[in-house]
Amino acid sequence: MTAISHYCGGDLILDVAGGIALVSGAEETRQAILRRLCTNPGDYIWQPDYGAGLPAKVGSPANIAEIRGLVAEQMAQEAAVDQTQPISVTMDNPSIGVYVCNIQYVDLATQTVQALAVTN
Repeated sequence: MTAISHYCGGDLILDVAGGIALVSGAEETRQAILRRLCTNPGDYIWQPDYGAGLPAKVGSPANIAEIRGLVAEQMAQEAAVDQTQPISVTMDNPSIGVYVCNIQYVDLATQTVQALAVTN
């Protein structure tokens, strides 16, 4: 499958011909996961449970167990992730006020293990 290439909070990307860039495979899955994690629940009226709303948590006291659970729950709903394979969600706190959420999953289309790190 192919989709418009877009990262949350960013502009649309143009391809070499000046058209809107497309994305597929593992990169499409990565963008879909980031979109899901950055979308606030209730923002999609047809899917009120879609989204983790992680950006809204920045600046609040971190509850690592809650964030790990929220990310794991959203990963379990992502169609582009192979749900028959283990999904790992860990949190690191490399310095005061900085948290890194490390996600490891298997991309359904490519059957490759992928790693994604989300930092606050």
